[in-house]
Amino acid sequence: MEIAAFIDSMAVPGQVLTVPWGIDYFSIIVGAITGALFACERKLDTVGTVVLGLVTAYGGGLIRDMILQDEGVYFTEHPDLIVICVVLCLFVFYFRGLFKNLDRAVMFADTLSVALFALAGASKAFAAGSGIVVSIVLGAITAVGGGAVRDICVGETPAVFKRSNYYAVAGLGGATMYVVLAVAGCPLPVAGVLCVATVVGLRYASVLLGLKTKQEADFAPAIKRGIRRLRGKDPSDDDDSDGGADGASGGDRTA
Repeated sequence: MEIAAFIDSMAVPGQVLTVPWGIDYFSIIVGAITGALFACERKLDTVGTVVLGLVTAYGGGLIRDMILQDEGVYFTEHPDLIVICVVLCLFVFYFRGLFKNLDRAVMFADTLSVALFALAGASKAFAAGSGIVVSIVLGAITAVGGGAVRDICVGETPAVFKRSNYYAVAGLGGATMYVVLAVAGCPLPVAGVLCVATVVGLRYASVLLGLKTKQEADFAPAIKRGIRRLRGKDPSDDDDSDGGADGASGGDRTA
């Protein structure tokens, strides 16, 4: 019934997007499973596996709901889903071998989960009247917040802060797609579908094409060379003089 209402609403612009509960549950469940697998790889016990599973599944949404304050907390509104996630985390802990040869399936499910989290965050923030920028930011936070908190719990730099294929970028892109289309008056279900497609497309394109975020970048030398050219100086002469100065100072230190 919810799916039918979702499809019927595609022609009605300007309404609040109501995502079918099954899609919401799917994103949370996948988050719990990936969090539990992460815990198993780091040899955590049953408690650690359950906690990391729940943190991964609910972390981004909790951050979003705390920022929105009076718009309700998804974690407390669905206690049955908490029980399901706990059971699944324990299943992963005791039957982790079943997931060893499912890397591609797990990656697709994880990517789809990130896309749905981005949609959930952006749509809830937009419906609450948070504005364009805040809605996009909350969509991105919901998409990757759980994974970031999970990494912090085990003392690692969050994966979204390190060089990798598009993950946070994909979540941000999807949230931006949804909010921009919603502001433009596009039917919200259509915007939601395009949001999910954007995240999945960016994620897989980055993997297939080997695109990764930069680990470091420094434009200062290029700017300095440009300034030297504008002043009519030869950039290579300055570089040589710098090198000579360095060499001289090095000789003084050796002496």
